[in-house]
Amino acid sequence: MTAQLALPQHHLILAASEKGGVGKSLLSLGVCDWLSLAGNPPSVIQIDRQRRLADALGGDVLTIASDPAAARVNPEIEVQRFSPLLERIEQTHSTSPVLIDVGAGECDRFATWASLVDLEEDLLDWDIQCHILIPFLAEAESIRQAAWTAERLQKTLPSASFYLVENRRDGMLSQKNSQSSAAEAAKKYLNPWFKKSGRITLPAIPAGSWRSFESANCRFIDVVDMTTAETMALTGLPRAESKIARGDISQWLVSVFDQLDKTFTINEART
Repeated sequence: MTAQLALPQHHLILAASEKGGVGKSLLSLGVCDWLSLAGNPPSVIQIDRQRRLADALGGDVLTIASDPAAARVNPEIEVQRFSPLLERIEQTHSTSPVLIDVGAGECDRFATWASLVDLEEDLLDWDIQCHILIPFLAEAESIRQAAWTAERLQKTLPSASFYLVENRRDGMLSQKNSQSSAAEAAKKYLNPWFKKSGRITLPAIPAGSWRSFESANCRFIDVVDMTTAETMALTGLPRAESKIARGDISQWLVSVFDQLDKTFTINEART
């Protein structure tokens, strides 16, 4: 699972977690910028009532909004609302990688739909390799939800490669006391997956450094290219603090890109 994998064409990258607040959109945006900087901008699909990726990336993002109340009244709505997803994959997979961000509370609905339409069969027919990235925090419930997400999606997409993504925003799992609830949950739920999945780490972004940029719907690569004056105007921070915040984002991005480079091989040289 940790061998390098060739990108971009005929690949689908799916970032998913049933639990919210684990850094899934952050991860998706980082992957999108990694591919874009290499000259391989992905076709992006977001399954969420929020529009964080669409707001950051622009109008080309296909957003499939959730409507749980309507779905309970008419279950067929679930099938209907996911239909554009399959059409987008079919239209774009031969020319660009496809990135799907599956929002909190949507994994089961997505998996149910994927089973109904036999998405696995289409991916095999179109020769698309599926890679599923599942972020989690060093927190018991997040860990349990990550394992549940992996198990649910594996049943639907058995040929996919899985990658557990440790978001170190709230600390490192390896530094948790062995008797802590997080360590116990990891031993019970994640250890079996650690043995058969790839591993990626999202380092913590120093407190506050990303907040202003995120509120302004910035992309990471846009922040890195900002002048000091532009950074000051956007964040409202003094010169020194603005430069520090921009530097924090740059260092975070370098670390994430380095890990993605080691996990996946891209066809074009990075410029």
